Amino acid sequence: MGYSIKIRQHDISDCGAACLASVSAYWGLRLPIARIRLFSNTDSRGTTFKGLIDAAKAFGFNAEGYKAQERSLYKIPKPAILHLEKSSGLLHFVVLYGIKNGLLRIMDPMDGEIHSIKMEELLSEWSGKLVMISPSAGFTKGDQSGSVSLRLTELLRENRSALVKALSAALLLTLTSFVISLFIKIILDSIIPSGEIINLSIAALIVVLVFVASLMLSWIRGTILVKVGISMDSELMGRYIRHLVKLPGIFYDSRETGELTSRISDAAKIRSYLTVTLSSLAVSAFMLVASTGVMFAISPGMALPALLIIPVYSLLFYITDRYNKRAQRRIMERGAKFENRVIETVKSHLAIKYSSTESYFAGRCTSALSSFLESVEDSAKFSIFTGSAADLASKLLLVIILWMGGAEMIKGDITPGELVAFFTIISLFTAPLSELVSASSEIREGTVAASRLFEIMDMECEPLDGGIVHSTGAPEYIKISDVSFSYPGRGTLLKGINMEFHKGEISAVTGESGCGKSTLVSLITRLRRPSFGVITADRLNIEHINLRNWREMIAVVPQTPALFAGTIMENIAPGEEDPDSKMVIEICEKLGMTEFIASLPLGLESPVGEGGASLSGGQQQKVSLARALYKDAPVIIVDEGTSSMDQESEFLAERALKMEREKGKIIIIISHKERSKLISDRIYRMENK
Repeated sequence: MGYSIKIRQHDISDCGAACLASVSAYWGLRLPIARIRLFSNTDSRGTTFKGLIDAAKAFGFNAEGYKAQERSLYKIPKPAILHLEKSSGLLHFVVLYGIKNGLLRIMDPMDGEIHSIKMEELLSEWSGKLVMISPSAGFTKGDQSGSVSLRLTELLRENRSALVKALSAALLLTLTSFVISLFIKIILDSIIPSGEIINLSIAALIVVLVFVASLMLSWIRGTILVKVGISMDSELMGRYIRHLVKLPGIFYDSRETGELTSRISDAAKIRSYLTVTLSSLAVSAFMLVASTGVMFAISPGMALPALLIIPVYSLLFYITDRYNKRAQRRIMERGAKFENRVIETVKSHLAIKYSSTESYFAGRCTSALSSFLESVEDSAKFSIFTGSAADLASKLLLVIILWMGGAEMIKGDITPGELVAFFTIISLFTAPLSELVSASSEIREGTVAASRLFEIMDMECEPLDGGIVHSTGAPEYIKISDVSFSYPGRGTLLKGINMEFHKGEISAVTGESGCGKSTLVSLITRLRRPSFGVITADRLNIEHINLRNWREMIAVVPQTPALFAGTIMENIAPGEEDPDSKMVIEICEKLGMTEFIASLPLGLESPVGEGGASLSGGQQQKVSLARALYKDAPVIIVDEGTSSMDQESEFLAERALKMEREKGKIIIIISHKERSKLISDRIYRMENK
């Protein structure tokens, strides 16, 4: 506490979350941006003022928003979050850390740096709104951000045996380079002057054997690194995917698909960083020390000037590292945005064609691609510049050493063999220095990728196996008592809802679009938690029931069918290696699916395409309803699940639901259609707030 905390936003919508992360860290609580996004309900549009305040309160702060004037900025406690309206039209948040000598110290999450700006400059963009944040009585310091370095160290530890072998092979491979240099000295200074052809032949044979040994060592090292790389890819990607599917539903509301899928390639970058970059740097460090020792052994007079080049390379590394810290994150963020644009366009291909907007959406993709390639080009140009600078420094050193060595040889202080050997060793000395400069990009790429991946993996999963009670039977009823709900940063959506759903009854929940019917489903299925009130099953708060157990008792037919890229059978009985074919056929007959299934070449084994693309909207909903009936859960929720069906199909679906009612199940139909009332025992009407 007491000093400015610099935090860079991960993408354009993260500025509010990054500002809150900075202020929170100032007071002693380090939070990952991803966690703040969750509590502030940050989405692709950004964070609302109310969302920032709600999130701050959730983490133990007192937080209030104000509309203020210039003079207030001098008086308010700091740090404070200011709301800006940029000249480009972009809404933005920054942190005000202090005012001194007429200059405001601003932490801008856009670049994650502290800027000193004049009051006039701020006032030209400040909307007048600010958020004041301070620790509450119950505030607790801590670090919830997770350590990237510790996670990487853990990965290295898990593969240390193989990595040590690969490193040992690499070090031995490096030694062969020194052996060759020393043999050149012996050949020039001893064997050639002696005129012994036999000795020259023996030396040549030894050099050939050294080359063969180096080839074998290189093959061994490469093979080990390939195996370790595959193992790391499997571990990292597998762990990420397993974690991803266990994250709460609200996590996905604030994330775009491309943003999440791009983390898969981040895992590959982490693997490359740990297996290739770090091992290369370790070898380079050994080579630098060893070559320095050999140079001093040959000629201390020439070795000392050679060491003067180290500060030059250190400066180049510092400059390159500072640039790559921002450049690599920018490349990854823009790459993820481009990937998301492509995914969005492919998924929406029909809507694009219907609206004749091919050019517009192609333009969106190419614009994102251009932005991505621009950042790649900038990084590549900078790498070329620093690489050329390092190469120039290396060549100048060679010229200096050649000049000094020639003078030493003329004076008789060194032999021709020693000069050639020293000249060869200089190449081994400058190579690791150049490697350090060029590795800056890979180092930053690896650490940024690790930060992005582990940020998601540090998110708290749903407590699927938590809960006090493991329910063993079907509930007699589900009761919603005085339930209210609002999304973080948004107004109240549900207020004082009271409903009961009983066994052996069909209950209809009707209302206009946007009144919160689907949100009610997410509360019952515990994808979200009520802001106030309670939902009970047989007088037991559903929050106390084991989550996995509770969801196993509920079958949901969503408004938008979620079909997988598999067969019809796999979609009706997902995850079952040996599904009950007889039961599946009976369900299909009930829903009138047999005719369209029979028309398909492979029947139930026919693929549905990605997202059910090969089926019509009504057919997709039939498969979705069939999946719910196959689950045979005691509670069935149909959330607008028949909206795309024709009249006959809807009649068959209603008849199937009546049959489930006769089995003593709780049936809840969410619909804005009046037709749903005709088969319902209870009817609830929801109104827009």
